[in-house]
Amino acid sequence: MIDFTFFDFRKYLDHKRIKYDVSGKNISDRGGWIGTKCLWCQDHSNHLGINLDTKGFNCWICPAKGKTPFSFIMKLENCTFSHAEKIVQNFSSVRVLIKQRTLLTSEDRQSVDVVLNAERAEKQLLFLHRKYLESRNFDPDYIFDKYKLMCCGVGSRWCHRLIIPFYQKNQIVTFTARDVTDKARVPYDHLPNLDSIVPVKETLYNLESLKDTAIVVEGPTDVWRIGDGACAVMGYKYTANQVLALSNMRRVFVLFDTEEKAQKLAEEFAFELSTMVPFVEILELESGDPGDLSEDDARSLRREIFGKIY
Repeated sequence: MIDFTFFDFRKYLDHKRIKYDVSGKNISDRGGWIGTKCLWCQDHSNHLGINLDTKGFNCWICPAKGKTPFSFIMKLENCTFSHAEKIVQNFSSVRVLIKQRTLLTSEDRQSVDVVLNAERAEKQLLFLHRKYLESRNFDPDYIFDKYKLMCCGVGSRWCHRLIIPFYQKNQIVTFTARDVTDKARVPYDHLPNLDSIVPVKETLYNLESLKDTAIVVEGPTDVWRIGDGACAVMGYKYTANQVLALSNMRRVFVLFDTEEKAQKLAEEFAFELSTMVPFVEILELESGDPGDLSEDDARSLRREIFGKIY
């Protein structure tokens, strides 16, 4: 995960000789905000807000916005992500700041296994779990084996749920658990952050299958329908670290559900990515979600995007 907590936005703006105000007209009184004339539109009155706490920015007139200082710097200086990293380092009060969390220490690795063992997660497909996969028109045995799923039955916190592990460097860093009865109030129950090596919302499901092209979807069933090359943000919200996880891609296609709020999120996500990725495109379905595609349609999509069938 990338931490930019100590990035000094004001110091950077001073260096670039960009004037800003800490209070006054068009500056939010919610705290943490400063305002300046937008650098990308014909703004005349501090409509570009920068939050010193979250490091996000947003223009209230034009589409310019982002959740990280990386987006701001890359957009302003028309530079690469690696160059923006160096700038963030230079204007941070803590010099060694940007780093990937070290994975796979013996203690961290054990924490996920301990949870799975305690909850008696089984590496064999149980009846209800098989029926759930069949109801979604998946080949149960293929999906169970390919994505290394597990099952929890009666007596577990994740009773009647499919355990869906997230991998990095071929090791489980977290998981989510999908209700197979469709009766639970919360369909997906994530492993708590404190028990995860990397929290669910700080990575992408199926991240390890990506090469230089990604199809970003909302959830695991969407990934299973499309296959390798697809990854999921897990829901209707995304985080800065999920955007950054795709920064080394050559092409990214965003394919969310057809609901209005999902399409709005797709637009925001694509805009954020466009500051880092050379080619970003939003794909739209006529109805439903990617997980409900027929196998023929999914095959055609894979062929169109990847030029082959995974």
